Amino acid sequence: MHTLIVDDSAVIRKKIVEALTSAGHTCDEAENGLVAIRQVLTNSYDLVITDLMMPVLDGLKFLHRLRATERTRHIPVIVLSSRGDEDAVLTARELGVQGYLLKPVRPEVLLERIGRLAPS
Repeated sequence: MHTLIVDDSAVIRKKIVEALTSAGHTCDEAENGLVAIRQVLTNSYDLVITDLMMPVLDGLKFLHRLRATERTRHIPVIVLSSRGDEDAVLTARELGVQGYLLKPVRPEVLLERIGRLAPS
């Protein structure tokens, strides 16, 4: 599974990449939503894992752009954020995310959530 990890924290990106590569994923990284938009328009991804609170282009604006573009609107998204307020969760769900996890998350919980996305 080719996965894009979008988070402004290099430490968090590294931990997610380590967990996912150990489970057989190929991972790319982006430090904000603007970089992520460029990547999803030039690469093919099976999954995006994104933070919400980032500089330049935050996660919700990134999700709006992702869903507004024909080429990218189908990509499954899991939000991984420290922001757990009802407005953020509802907005993300309205934008069609497949999961919303709060930081910090254990790698096995993230992998279990990703496993639910696999076709049966």
